[in-house]
Amino acid sequence: MSYIRKIEEWRAPVSMGAIYERLLETAGTDQFGTAVHDSVMTVTGGARRIYLFEATGRETSDLQYFFGEPRVEAMLPAYSQHYHNIDPVCDAYSAAPCVSDLAIQRIRPPDISSDEFRRRFFDQAGIVERVSIIQRGPQAWRVINVARHRSTGLFMDSELDALVGLARLALPMLPLNRRRALSCFSSAQHIESRLRHLFPNLTRRERQVCARATAGMSVEATALDLGIAKTSVMTYRKRAYQRLGISSVPELCALAAH
Repeated sequence: MSYIRKIEEWRAPVSMGAIYERLLETAGTDQFGTAVHDSVMTVTGGARRIYLFEATGRETSDLQYFFGEPRVEAMLPAYSQHYHNIDPVCDAYSAAPCVSDLAIQRIRPPDISSDEFRRRFFDQAGIVERVSIIQRGPQAWRVINVARHRSTGLFMDSELDALVGLARLALPMLPLNRRRALSCFSSAQHIESRLRHLFPNLTRRERQVCARATAGMSVEATALDLGIAKTSVMTYRKRAYQRLGISSVPELCALAAH
C-alpha cells in the first residue's frame, strides 16, 4: 500500500531563493524542464527519472517534461495509452481535492499491484522508490514525479521536505508551459504544411521535426510531442538538413520563410 499524505504546512528555506529565480526566468520556455531537473539534483542526492505533467483524472494526462533513460522515454506513448490509468499516482489525486491543495505519495515496487507495470517501469530499471508531489489547480492536477535508483537508495526525510518546497514553487508554473506548447504546436502545423509545399522530397517525419524546430521547439519537446526518442529527432533532422543542403536551424527558418 502506497504512502499518501496531504501537505498541511510547508516552508521554503532561504536557499530556495536562487532556485525560484531560475524557475521564474524559464517559466513558459523550453528550458523550464531543465531548470526543474537541475533544482531536483540540487536539493536531493540525485534522481534517475523526473516527470512533470498535468492530469484531469485517470484517463487523461499531459506530459510536459521527462528526464530518464532512453529506453523508458521510448515507452512513454505506451504508458499514456495503457498504464497511466493504473499508475498508483492516480490514487493520490483524491488527497488534493481543492484548488491549491498539495499532497505527497511515496511508491515502492511492492506497493504496485500490476505485475507488468511494476516490471517494465520499476524492477527492470532498478527503481526502488518514486515520490510524487501533487497540487490541485483550477483545471487539473499538477504533478512532479521523482524516481530513485537502487544505487542511490531511498529518499531521506530532508530530501522529501526539499522536494515539497520545490514542487510548491514549480508546479503553479506548469500552465504557462502548456500554453506555450499549444502555441508552438499550432505554429508547427502551419509550418509543416508550408514545408510540404516547398520541399516535397522531405518525408513526413522529416517535415514534422523540421516544422517543430522552426517553431522554436527543442529536441526534447519535439520528441515528447511526436512520441519518439530524442535520438530519432536528431536523425530525422540530420537527414532533412542533408536533403535541403543546410546545417542549422537559422538556415531552416530562412528557407521556410521564403
